[in-house]
Amino acid sequence: MNKDDCKALSHLATRARHVLETNIHPFWKEKLFNEQTQTFYSYIDQHGRPDTTHPLNAILLTRMLWAYSAVYEQSGDTDCLRLAEAAYKTLLNSFRDPLYGGIFYQIQADSTPLVLQKRTFAQAFSIIALARYAKATGSNEALLEARNTHELLLQHAQTVRGGFTDTLTRDWRDEADEHIWWMNSQGAPFIFNSQLHMLEAAIELQEAAPSEKGSNQIKDQITFILQWFLDCTNNHLFVSISDQAKPIDETINFSNELETAYLLRRAARLCGDIQRVDPLCTALVRNVMLLAQDKTHGGLFFSSHGQQGLNRCKVWYVHAEAMVALLDAYAATKESCFLNWATELWKFIEEHLIDWEGGEWFSSAKNPYTDEVSIQQQRTRDNRTGKEKASAYKCPYHTVRACLEINRRVNQLTTPAR
Repeated sequence: MNKDDCKALSHLATRARHVLETNIHPFWKEKLFNEQTQTFYSYIDQHGRPDTTHPLNAILLTRMLWAYSAVYEQSGDTDCLRLAEAAYKTLLNSFRDPLYGGIFYQIQADSTPLVLQKRTFAQAFSIIALARYAKATGSNEALLEARNTHELLLQHAQTVRGGFTDTLTRDWRDEADEHIWWMNSQGAPFIFNSQLHMLEAAIELQEAAPSEKGSNQIKDQITFILQWFLDCTNNHLFVSISDQAKPIDETINFSNELETAYLLRRAARLCGDIQRVDPLCTALVRNVMLLAQDKTHGGLFFSSHGQQGLNRCKVWYVHAEAMVALLDAYAATKESCFLNWATELWKFIEEHLIDWEGGEWFSSAKNPYTDEVSIQQQRTRDNRTGKEKASAYKCPYHTVRACLEINRRVNQLTTPAR
């Protein structure tokens, strides 16, 4: 590694630690938990004010559990351990389905279930969070909960070997009408977001408690992704497919592709399958960076829609995932272009996405484009996921993980081998 690369890596790690410790970490420790009621808020508006009228969503809770556990695991922060324990108890006491297992998607403040469907996306995140909590704390109970939910998904949601359907009824039946919801407006039987996070769930379980069965399951899921979702011609991933492996939506989701690149490598290492995915992972990152970069104003666009062109919104989680994917690609190839891209992207993050006064990151950077299409794209984005700081759609998972991963990967890259 040359001196310039070493210097750039050290700078990224220093800044990531600073952002985590002074901006992201305090927000999620101080703003989300009501000490008087010992409950979590479900919504924090863009000005940092809690709104208790919103129902609590499993995605926010499980991602907080994961984030608190991951920070505690890396730093030993006892405040995060306390919050992780509170989130864990909430998940078991309020979200766990006592009749059929798994978790509810959404509950009211009094813990009454609001959405009873078993959405694979939410079940996956409960596994991810429980496995990380178990790994960080040594909780056998949490590990058993994660395994039990995973077994239910293997039994009921894995409709093709390695492939998981998107949504089931409360009692785990697969009915086509249940597939239609805001993340799956076309009712596709397979959407990539659910598939990707089921892979991550298998990864977290395998890292918490390695087994031959877990390794084989990861191999099956990698195979399904490569055979069903991969557009081999363009090295991109379809966002949804039919039960006949036909693409339903050919949108290129930049965040999905960046996250996939490093999760596939992580998964493949766990099951000894790295040679099969290594070139693809690098190609995914390179292709996204060549297509998504805004060469005029900086940052990354949100997605590409064929003849409709680029969606120019610059959403926070795309940039967070890009930082991890770029360092992963740099570590695999030692090509300086990936590190250079990461350095430039981090500058954009600090200048346009981090809320230095209010804490955490803004949902998206201000859109500098004034054409009607771009204005409408931003309006649609804001209406869909809001401008809030914390909600079902604005969670600590991406920002916390980016900073933790930058620090961890830089340490690996710059520490001499013994």
